[in-house]
Amino acid sequence: MELSLFCDTYIIAEYLRLKKVLDDMPRYNAGVHNGIPVIREYSGSGNKITVKTAHLNTKTYIEYLKRLTLFKQYNSLKIIYKNEINRRHLSIPSEFKFISEPSEFDNKFWSQAVPCSNGRKNDTDYKDEYGYKVRSRGEIIVGSALKDLGLEAKFEPLLSLKNGKVKSPDYVFPVKIINRCFFIEFIGMTDDVDYMNRNYGKTDEYMRSGILPNRDLILICGKENWIPTQGEIKRIIASFINNAVLRTYNKNE
Repeated sequence: MELSLFCDTYIIAEYLRLKKVLDDMPRYNAGVHNGIPVIREYSGSGNKITVKTAHLNTKTYIEYLKRLTLFKQYNSLKIIYKNEINRRHLSIPSEFKFISEPSEFDNKFWSQAVPCSNGRKNDTDYKDEYGYKVRSRGEIIVGSALKDLGLEAKFEPLLSLKNGKVKSPDYVFPVKIINRCFFIEFIGMTDDVDYMNRNYGKTDEYMRSGILPNRDLILICGKENWIPTQGEIKRIIASFINNAVLRTYNKNE
């Protein structure tokens, strides 16, 4: 997970977001009771801690196991961000206050977006780092770049445009601290006229629906015999996120 490409504001704000998420969650711990594996849920604090226990082979145990896994993931991420804050010798304020830029593509959109939902046939054997079946080597590299940056992402979700048409961008990823989702399109053969005509129409429809390159949409381009490296794509994505975060945060200054 490469955090060095992100600005200080993003690092601190994401750490504070993860800390709040964990503070708002019950705590979970796996153990053994009378020789049977259990998972315990702890909620509350001080003298008001409540403990619930789920035993193996129960529906509650399966649900608690999912929550335990999520709790561990969030906690591991929080530690990674805290270590980066320490490495940079940053001071942590009590909170960052962002002014959300109103958008229908918010955290709710992210939670409802269904990957690989456009129904288009895919005969390739390509898979990205998230396990999605993608259509090109370029999309594998884009997915790997997103994963290396520690970002969540979904491949080819459905996206309704203002003209009533439905498209599916290559990737969507959230920046939850500013309550926004952003899209990536990989245009891999700019030296192919027919290919470019098809993709120009898609990009034009995005812009007519208010989805603008450099604000809402990242366009990553290549040619038949050349595409950007994974490192270059990571820098493009991280720079885009930094700009989005600073643009929103700076409204408070």
